[in-house]
Amino acid sequence: MEGDMMIEATEIAGGQSQRFRDALKFADLPADDIDLPGRTFFEFTLNSETVAWGGFETHGTDGLLRSLVVEPAYRSKGVGVSVLRVIEAIATGQGITRFHLLTTTASGFFRKQGYVVTDRGNEPPMIARTEQFRRLCPASAYYMCKILDPKAWADVGGHLMT
Repeated sequence: MEGDMMIEATEIAGGQSQRFRDALKFADLPADDIDLPGRTFFEFTLNSETVAWGGFETHGTDGLLRSLVVEPAYRSKGVGVSVLRVIEAIATGQGITRFHLLTTTASGFFRKQGYVVTDRGNEPPMIARTEQFRRLCPASAYYMCKILDPKAWADVGGHLMT
């Protein structure tokens, strides 16, 4: 399954959010703030089967990567990498130039994708004021950051989002 795979992203709208919430809870990830403004979440499919969920918050040209969840049957098969590339490309297409994230369990995965562990307290003020930083993620979570490649959006051509 690894290599180029055609992952499709569909933006989650009101009625679809319960499956997303269930996936977050199953993965022990926060879901309390997903309905707040400035958040964009997607359901990702491969051959019409849901394989992942994820999205981001927009804070000017900074984004906060949120809740990347891969279905257990698709883990360690390249799906997470493909989904992350799609999320980054969509974010880049919306003017985000830098992604931030907090993780307690996936720092190794994100390091391999170009994210750098950064000292907590060095995040931009808008990111520091997010629910993730203020109350939802523990102080022990790794803070990571990555400059996004502006050519990423051109590489996917935007055609992955339906």
